[in-house]
Amino acid sequence: MTEFQDIRIVELNDAASGLSNEGPLTSMVLRLSADAPDPWSATFNEAWQSHRGMMKRKATATRASITSLCMPYELQGQILELSKVVAETNTSYRSMLSQAASQSYGGGCETRTKRPEKLADLRVILVLSRGRLCP
Repeated sequence: MTEFQDIRIVELNDAASGLSNEGPLTSMVLRLSADAPDPWSATFNEAWQSHRGMMKRKATATRASITSLCMPYELQGQILELSKVVAETNTSYRSMLSQAASQSYGGGCETRTKRPEKLADLRVILVLSRGRLCP
């Protein structure tokens, strides 16, 4: 398994962005620096839902992009807030990988003492344990 590289927002995908079905809001598609693993996206989506900051709009991460629904003039502020959550997600995801790897390399299922708190944690543990389910 290769080492996880931090994901970041790199640019606006003009071709994929456009009007949304939610009133005057625009669907802004932001390209990520790499394809985000599914657990990373799930962690980002959970973190964005609970993020406190400026008036935040709906945003969802999927694979190589984050789609944000906002007014065009709000985009720069949205990107600043989204970037904060992306950085937090990188830290959280790296920690989950480290924890899952230490559990996996530490002797397998019998060394596990704590249950995963989030669905994303469970996905990472399942992937790193190569499909072996631990009690």
